[in-house]
Amino acid sequence: MMTKQQVWHALQRGLGSGYLAVRENPERYRDLVMRACGRNLSFDTQCEGTRAWYVYQLVCCFSDRDAFRDLAVRKLREKKPDGSWDYAHFSELLTLFAADGDVLAEAALWEKYEQLLAQLHTFRRSCMAKSRTRDSFETICVALSGNAESYARIAADIGGLFLLGQQYDAWDFLWLYHSRPRGVNAALRRSAASSEALQAYFASFDAMEQEQKRFLSEIKVQEPDGGRRLSVWLYRRAPEQAKARAEAYLAEAEPEARAAALEAFSVCPYPLDPGPILADAESAFPALRASAWDALSRLRAPEVRSFAQAHLDKSKEAVLYVLIRNYQPEDLAFWNRYLQALRIDCASESGWHGIHLALLELFEKDSGVEQPPKALLPLLYESTLCSCCRKRIVQHMRSRRMISAGMWEALRYDSSDEIRAIAEDHFRRTRARG
Repeated sequence: MMTKQQVWHALQRGLGSGYLAVRENPERYRDLVMRACGRNLSFDTQCEGTRAWYVYQLVCCFSDRDAFRDLAVRKLREKKPDGSWDYAHFSELLTLFAADGDVLAEAALWEKYEQLLAQLHTFRRSCMAKSRTRDSFETICVALSGNAESYARIAADIGGLFLLGQQYDAWDFLWLYHSRPRGVNAALRRSAASSEALQAYFASFDAMEQEQKRFLSEIKVQEPDGGRRLSVWLYRRAPEQAKARAEAYLAEAEPEARAAALEAFSVCPYPLDPGPILADAESAFPALRASAWDALSRLRAPEVRSFAQAHLDKSKEAVLYVLIRNYQPEDLAFWNRYLQALRIDCASESGWHGIHLALLELFEKDSGVEQPPKALLPLLYESTLCSCCRKRIVQHMRSRRMISAGMWEALRYDSSDEIRAIAEDHFRRTRARG
């Protein structure tokens, strides 16, 4: 049986093992599920989405769900528009309660919807409060617009905002509009003739789309002036220009100009001998030193690896990325110890997310690493707070046949719908093989 600390560790990450533990003994972990209901657990909601589905599966392990609903309702009522993703968590969670027939959950959503809509009508100029209120309102709208009747009501209310003048337009509600299938928007558009507000809603989005088309038609693809954008340009579009950029870097004598020129190799690998960059990595000028270490993190060469090992205690964070790029099998014990000691926090103040991402790059075809550290994959899987990273980890583990039967079962209840789809595909193939 998992300890409460282990279960909370799993719930914070959205692991299916946490759900299976709660399902086995709900009352033992009731307080943990209550805690999960009261906060948005996702690491990066914009990329991952919320964990509302996952949390609701936990709630459904209990015969009495009212206390969990009441907590979510109270949190939503108390929540002020602050630019956070908590509105997305509470609104999506209550939408799942409502979908199961909980009228109090649905009433709470519409109550907050009306409250925020009324606040939007009071603003007369752009300000941070207006932006945050609009964002929170749109979040509620997306959660409530799951059926045609609700979406029609919401669209008409937003059209009413558009009729006020220049305070709001389609750009303010782009997420909502594109969250609805084209067929849903088309059907509602056909009924808009009888509603001035609905006409205003669709007219604003039509104007926005025309503006986008004009903008895209006028864009001229051109080489960026410098920095990381230039480096991406060289890597993806113009690798043949990398040598000339490297020679331009070598020609610069002033540290500031040299640092700026070296930024062209923060993504695109430096194509010449790395000796000058190794020297600049020990420069007395911070900007040049930082640019040099950044460029070294894209290079895989014996002299670069030796240089990084010699500087591990001096500038640890920058050196780690260089060591990862230059991974060798004998480094496995070091990275195992390092990852086990690495503090995983939501703000990634320890830099853990960047380290995880860099280690995962070792498994890509162009990494140059013949034997990536597959022994680290289970540790990365258990520790990451990011379900997007976890999906990549699962894919690498699957391709290497590292997933046990118990882990496959846990993946069916992961917070990530993409990971759940991978698990269902596995079980579908297993059934097909008989």
